[in-house]
Amino acid sequence: MGKSSGPRRKSRSALTKSVREKGKLGLSRILAQYEIGEKVVIKIDSGIHKGMPHKRYQGKVGTVIARRGRAYVIEIPQTKIVKKIIALPEHLMKF
Repeated sequence: MGKSSGPRRKSRSALTKSVREKGKLGLSRILAQYEIGEKVVIKIDSGIHKGMPHKRYQGKVGTVIARRGRAYVIEIPQTKIVKKIIALPEHLMKF
C-alpha cells in the first residue's frame, strides 16, 4: 500500500488537541467577529473540518482584508509574496 499524500498527512502533532481542549468548541470562538485590518493568528481546530486552512499556516499571523459569507480572507506575508487564505472564525484567534 502506498503512502498517503493528502493535505492532512504528517499532521499528527500539529492537528491534535490537548486533553483540556477536547470537546465542543465554545460559542465565543464560533461567533467571533473580526474587523478589516485586524491581526489574527491561525489556530486550526481539528474538530471542525469545514473552512480549515492548510496545516502549513498553523500559528501564522495575518491581517483580515475581507469577509466572504461567514468566512474571512486573511493576508499572510511570505518571504517574497503575500498569500490570501480563506478561513472560518473557528480557526482564527485575535493576535
